[in-house]
Amino acid sequence: MRYRISFSGILAIMICAFLIAGSWHTETQALQQRPLGLALEYIGEWGSKGDGPGQLQDPASIAADTLGNVFIADPGTGFIHKFAPRGKALLSFQEVGLKHPQSIAVDNGGVIYVTDPARGSVFIFFPGGEGNRYRELRLRTHASASNFLSVAVAADGLIHVFDADASKCFTFDARLRLQQTWAPPGSDPRAKKIFGPIESGKDGFLYLAKSSGDILKLTREGHFVTEIAPGENEGKWNPTPGFAVSNNEIFVMDSNGRTLHVVTTDGNPRLDMDLAPQLGQGTRPAPPLAVSPQHELLVLDAPEHRVLGYRINF
Repeated sequence: MRYRISFSGILAIMICAFLIAGSWHTETQALQQRPLGLALEYIGEWGSKGDGPGQLQDPASIAADTLGNVFIADPGTGFIHKFAPRGKALLSFQEVGLKHPQSIAVDNGGVIYVTDPARGSVFIFFPGGEGNRYRELRLRTHASASNFLSVAVAADGLIHVFDADASKCFTFDARLRLQQTWAPPGSDPRAKKIFGPIESGKDGFLYLAKSSGDILKLTREGHFVTEIAPGENEGKWNPTPGFAVSNNEIFVMDSNGRTLHVVTTDGNPRLDMDLAPQLGQGTRPAPPLAVSPQHELLVLDAPEHRVLGYRINF
């Protein structure tokens, strides 16, 4: 059987082919011209200087709860502050026994943990700090305001407190019973403040900063897994003011105080970003960091008494 195609039919086919090709070209061109989203997007800042409730005098550490609320320990005033995700002051409280609030953490139930090296303790406040009800966890350590005690609470409820002077980690269960004490590999009791602070990852591992700039990855029993270090061209990290572990990433500041480095928990580079447009130019103290469950990076800029927020888009 023969098929006959008229000239008008051929012309219609050619027009359709041209239109389809044009639409493909237009769609491809649109995809090529569509801007890529920023891996880390600045979303704003908040905070004000002062010595009253909701104000920052000498903020030292920062944490976030499961709702994205932000908690800050301020040894300058003794206040523990709670802010909404965009900086609205929700709660500020002081406790007479809490002399020198230093490191702060919040568990999945909203309980607040604050270290006090001057008492050699961890103060544990009920969610929201209602009525200033708390329990005090006394450590077997030498109390000194010059010491550095950091606290991290794991998803399974274990409380890890690292004593920088003693180079020891104290691990407690949810009932505040001491489970074990361990020292990091390579520690020397005669060399103080080589390690700290400590962070707990959702992967079940602990991450411990070194004054050299590297970060140790350890089991919760303190057994060495690996040492995470900057690449050859990345300079030197400074995790000692406070770094953050979220999902499978580690967020740590450079020793210049303005460049952020993100690596995987296996040590693979993920992102390097200059925060100087918000923090300012020049070398400055490395700011403490936290990451909220809403996937936002929180940067505590203590000299300027403010918090910078960045949306994490990866």
